[in-house]
Amino acid sequence: MAEVNREQIEQLVRNPRESLATEIKTWISPTEPAGQAKIIKGTIALRNRGGGYLIIGFDDKTLQADSTGMPADVRATFHVDVIQALVSKFASHPFEIAVELVERDGVVHPVIAVPAGVRTPVVTKAQLMGEGGKVWVERDAAFVRTLNSNNTVSTAKAQAKDWDEVCEICFNNREADIGRFFRRHLAGIDPSALRGFSEALSGNSPAQPTLPDRLKTLLDDGKARYEEAVKEREVKLPPHGSWEVALIIDGEFAPQTDLKAFANLLAGSNPQFTGWPVWPDSQGFADQESRPHVINGGWEALIILMDPSFFNHIDFLREDPKGLFYSYRALEDDISSSRNAPKPMACLDGILPVLHVAEAIAVGLAFVSALKVADGAKLEFMFRWSGLKNRTLTSWVNPGRYISARKTKQDVAMSTVTVPAETPASAIADYVKTAVRPLYEIFDGFDFPGAVVDDLTQKLLERRL
Repeated sequence: MAEVNREQIEQLVRNPRESLATEIKTWISPTEPAGQAKIIKGTIALRNRGGGYLIIGFDDKTLQADSTGMPADVRATFHVDVIQALVSKFASHPFEIAVELVERDGVVHPVIAVPAGVRTPVVTKAQLMGEGGKVWVERDAAFVRTLNSNNTVSTAKAQAKDWDEVCEICFNNREADIGRFFRRHLAGIDPSALRGFSEALSGNSPAQPTLPDRLKTLLDDGKARYEEAVKEREVKLPPHGSWEVALIIDGEFAPQTDLKAFANLLAGSNPQFTGWPVWPDSQGFADQESRPHVINGGWEALIILMDPSFFNHIDFLREDPKGLFYSYRALEDDISSSRNAPKPMACLDGILPVLHVAEAIAVGLAFVSALKVADGAKLEFMFRWSGLKNRTLTSWVNPGRYISARKTKQDVAMSTVTVPAETPASAIADYVKTAVRPLYEIFDGFDFPGAVVDDLTQKLLERRL
């Protein structure tokens, strides 16, 4: 059975939203042609897109739970063996799915998890016929998750415009295998020497200097806007540290004059590698105050969810159509409702920063792809962690990973990294290492193992944390 992230799936059911990696369906029957067709098309489309989730029991327009057509026994109807048999029967290259059942408001919703890692486009290998000879699914058809002209997401047969992305996803997964081969056999060689060697082979010159002044301004302006938004909301927040990211897309792309279409484009293209992604889409949130608003020509949202029975979040985001992005997030170490959570302001989980940075870079690359930025563009990132003084480095989220306890006397850590826009997601681990190194160094010079960063980044991209 495919690996799944239970927390991520629970987040998706709590706040369902459609994207290239998530499809929402009302209640369907896996035993009837109409329902089977939706499962076949949806799972193949998600597989070709790089993995994702098919969530059952919600209206895809209103994103509200819908009981119409709900089976009497959800667990039996959507048993993993039933869904797996359907996928295996119709997918040209069978892949292992998982089915998670998540309860919300007394109703159990099935979530079909489709793994990443596609290396060859998946097409249908059989035809699905219905009553009267109706063809529900054609043979030799490839389905994909794609953006329509108005930047809304749908599942459809692959068109000419889709094949470049499908092939790129497959190529990147094959490239990731090659990368893992080299990392395994070249372990111990100085990464800077390898980087120089690869640059010499490709003819590329070393990366140009970043834009520190513009990034720092974006970071500080975003923090100021967050503080203003909190003040306007008149809400008292618990003491917490924070993690921030500023992103400048340094390249040319078509002007984004329709702000609603711009918001839909970003929401639909966000890969949602976690249940609470960087730059989350809150357009459909029940809490009106958490929904985005246009401020100074860009989208802003302050999301405050403090629910001891579920997950706590304090997020602020800004998305500017000029290619400027900012995100503020309270450290989970200080606001988590988990029973394993440490005392607020006392610890920093050593794994989470790696995952946060990896996701920010991967989501930024997805935004660049969706905006169709011209060749030669770069993503300029600046990261900042605050409220760190006297914290101890631990591994409380996943106690199975050991991190030696180290303390810091420094309150703020910052880093910058430049990522070429043509970088495949499978090759971002070295940029992640660069971005997190200044953070870990303030904990008594801690050197986070590069192999662990490689492993965590790959697991994030494959949604199997």
